[in-house]
Amino acid sequence: MSLTVVMPAYKAAHQLPRSIPALLEAGFAPGEILVVDDASGDGTAEAAEAFGVEVLRLTENSGAAGARNAGAAAAAGEVLVFVDADVVVHPGTKARITKFFATRPDYDALFGTYDTDPPEGGVVSRFRNLLHRYVHVTNAGEAVTFWTGCGAVRAEAFARAGGFDPAQRWVMIEDVVFGVALHKTGGRIWLDPELECAHLKAWTLKSMVRTDIFHRAMPWTRLLMQEKQSAFDGQLNANKTGRLSVLSVAASLLALPLMLLAPTVGLGLLALALGWLIWLNRGFLAMMRRVRGAREAAQSIPLLWIHYLSGGLGYAWVRLGLSRVA
Repeated sequence: MSLTVVMPAYKAAHQLPRSIPALLEAGFAPGEILVVDDASGDGTAEAAEAFGVEVLRLTENSGAAGARNAGAAAAAGEVLVFVDADVVVHPGTKARITKFFATRPDYDALFGTYDTDPPEGGVVSRFRNLLHRYVHVTNAGEAVTFWTGCGAVRAEAFARAGGFDPAQRWVMIEDVVFGVALHKTGGRIWLDPELECAHLKAWTLKSMVRTDIFHRAMPWTRLLMQEKQSAFDGQLNANKTGRLSVLSVAASLLALPLMLLAPTVGLGLLALALGWLIWLNRGFLAMMRRVRGAREAAQSIPLLWIHYLSGGLGYAWVRLGLSRVA
């Protein structure tokens, strides 16, 4: 079985010296790695060529979805392995993907998750990456979505589903939309939490809030409204814990003005709402405590509050019809 790694890269010259060697160490030959330089202009193509891998240079910026489609069209492998330029795969990645597709002919796609040790420092970066991991780990198994951080799909199934939608470039959930399209064609997708990789992205509070509102909550809400699939509702970011956590944040906001009118009642509601938020996310906080210690677990509580506030704002913005942006 032949595999081709498709790695879209835009102004990623500083990341490729870490992401490409990891692919080589994982067993991929240089000829099995195709880096798609999305008209970067910063030496991205030259950085990739230094490792002897194949490079496809685009003359116009197409966005990640368009770059992946271009790479898929040029790839020769029976299985397309999508890896982001800011992702460092683990050593056993090729063997694990190859074994999966060789032994599970009933599945068309596979994707994994971030590991527990993100290389970029900072509380926000660790929180964001570990939250992503927790969501994937707790949703392991059969899936109706896809993830291009480190995911693989049979080439014929990719073509059957129509590839990635370039119109999603600004909302950045083209992989989720692709997963839904693949599922509709009868394709089966598996989420394997042991298919791990490290994320090189450094998060700030500002970038987290912006992503959660504009590139997660709003497009996810539109997708759920469009699809109206009970099977899709409840997966990953649309699960029950997330919805109830948004309600707990709303209750805590309601408690603030109430404290001016009835301090005791307001304080009681605030304590109840925050306690509910902690209880709902006890699994994630327990993982944070186990991986990063009690201090970072405690620091994750206000970050969870901000995360779900952002999600609630994005959801309300779309549901109230205040945003018409596709």
